[in-house]
Formats: sequence, structure tokens, C-alpha cells
Amino acid sequence: MSDSDPLIPLWCDLSHLREGLHDMVAAVVQAPVRGVMVPPDAVPETALPERVEVAVLATEPAQLDKLDPSRALTVIAADTATLAAIPGGGRWRRGRWIDVTDAETMQEAVAALGQVDVLLVSFADETNIPLELIVAEAQSRRTTVVKRVHNAVDAMVTRGVLQHGPDAMLLRVDNAGEVARLSRELLERRTEQLDLVAAEVTAVRSIGMGMRGCVDTADLFEPDEGILVGSTSSGGLLVCAEVHYLPYMNLRPFRVNAGAVHSYVWTPAGRTAYITDLSAGEQVLAVSTTGRARPVLVGRIKSEMRPLRLIECRLGDSTINTIVQDDWHVRLFDADGAVRNCTSIAVGDRMLAMAAAPGRHVGIPVSEAIKEN
Repeated sequence: MSDSDPLIPLWCDLSHLREGLHDMVAAVVQAPVRGVMVPPDAVPETALPERVEVAVLATEPAQLDKLDPSRALTVIAADTATLAAIPGGGRWRRGRWIDVTDAETMQEAVAALGQVDVLLVSFADETNIPLELIVAEAQSRRTTVVKRVHNAVDAMVTRGVLQHGPDAMLLRVDNAGEVARLSRELLERRTEQLDLVAAEVTAVRSIGMGMRGCVDTADLFEPDEGILVGSTSSGGLLVCAEVHYLPYMNLRPFRVNAGAVHSYVWTPAGRTAYITDLSAGEQVLAVSTTGRARPVLVGRIKSEMRPLRLIECRLGDSTINTIVQDDWHVRLFDADGAVRNCTSIAVGDRMLAMAAAPGRHVGIPVSEAIKEN
């Protein structure tokens, strides 16, 4: 799933349905799915959205006679005899289903790469190592790899195999609601592009003692990444991760010394969370100086009493501020993407910021008159 792709890499397996199949097809394609699998004798008569691939699983050659050769279909064979009977050169994409149960069947799946248009694999064991090997081998082949998954948790784990997973996943669907829920979760984990802007510093000062929170993640930040942190819903500044030189301690490339515990931090899908509301297993956005934002998992929040420093900025007609630990080793990015120690930031400097419409309720933007001072 590319950054700009509006679809999710999911095929909905409806081949087990008979009653209500038409209504289920109509329901699941409301989500941004890539495909549906239906019985060979129940291909929808009405055209589906162009983005939706229609697949059928044929278990014997005779079933091919029920299919319209002029219809764009992905015809997946469950055995070699049926695969050999699928004609080539027409509007059908040829596919093969292989149950990987041991090393021999895994090699059979690898051998099919480049020989068929689609390889649909199902795995007997819970390990993802066979999938990793197949996905790695498929990189230089023209074959689309689809893995059968059993539930939403399986889908989310599969999506992370070799960082991007197979080309698509096939999920048996009995309820359209589960497709909608999985779609939302997959979309929330995709890379976003944020519009970062320059904010002029209007005030900087030490403000005394308070609780600050470090956001420790289960990931590693790049040198140009950090977390957006702000005291108001109107916007925040990009606070660096601890990936830059520190003379007296080891780097913590998983950490952002984010700021005062009341602060908003930006999370996927345009939401925010208070630092104190975050807990292990939740997500925040790792944001680069170019605005590329990727979700990372929170491992823990570490809160301690520290001296604090207020950095106030003008952002259009709004005033925003970020409160960080008042110490040289806490850094933020300026408008040029350069790393600045918080104690060196001065009035008139321009910092890298995120602008947002004011007004949030439990982290969700709301259209409401809210004033924050």
C-alpha cells in the first residue's frame, strides 16, 4: 500500500456464501478494498467499481465453463489440472492457490512465482518465515502474492512482514462490519503527509518546575524525525528524538523528550492525545522535517519533575506554544530543518510547526468555538 494509495490491500472471501451473497458484495465494496472472491457460479452480473478485482476459486476444470471469457476475472485454480485448463491471453488473470504445510509445498509456491499472475497462499503454521521467503522471492517477479488471513489481528501482523507484507490479504468475511473496522485500522497505520509550516518565535522563557513526559516508542527514529507537541489544539512544534550527539550519555533513538505532561501529541488520522493519556501499545506519529508521518508504537511514557521552558510562536492569526524540559539536550527543528537546542532558541527565530483548526474533544477535531490561552 503506497503512501498515496487510497485502497487497502484486502480481498474479501465470500466464496462460502450462497444466501445474501449479492447484498454482502454490495456492502463490502463500500470499504476501500481491492478485491472480492465469489463462487464460480455466482459472479456478480452488475459491474463492480473498477478498483475491485473479482476473483473465483475453481476446484475442477468443469467450473471454468460457467465463467464468461469476456469478463475481467482473476481465476484461481486449486490444483494443477484446473490451472492447465485456464486459457491464457484473454481477459482472465491466471492464479494458483497453494496450501503451504512444509518445505516442499513452500518450494512449490516459490516455483509458481513468475508462472502465474496471482499466487494465493495459505499457511498451516503460525510462523511468518515461509511468507517472508515467498515475499522476498516475489520482489523480482510479476506475480501478485496474496496471503489468506484468519482475522484482523492476523491481518495486522501480516501487513508488517518485511515492513510492507504481501501484495494483498484474503479474509473470509461473514459480516461487513468487520471489513469496515479492519479498513479503518489499516488506513490509520499508513504513512501520512503533513503540511508543516514556519512559526515565528514570539517569547521564550524558563517557567519553573513541572512534570514532563518522555515518549518511549518500540521503534527507532531517523535523524530528521520527531514528534509534534503543543499546548493548544491550534498547532505544535516538531520536537527532535534523542538521536543527536549527547556528550554525557548514550543516545536514546527510541525516545522523544516530548514536553510537559498536559501537552497534545499528534497521532494517526488527524487526532491528538495528551501525553498522560498515552500507554503501551498505542500509536503516535513520527514526523520528518519534510512532513512525512508514520505511526510508531508507544512502549511507555516516562514522567518526571523537571525545570520547564516555554516556547511561544505566532502561527498565522494564532498563538501556539510548546513547553519542554529546560535543558540544552532537548532539541527542536527550526523552519529550515536544522536541529536547535531549546536553550538557544530566541525571539524572531522560525520553527517548524503544524497548524490545526482550534477545537478538539478527546483528541478529535470538533467544529466548536474554543479559546485556549
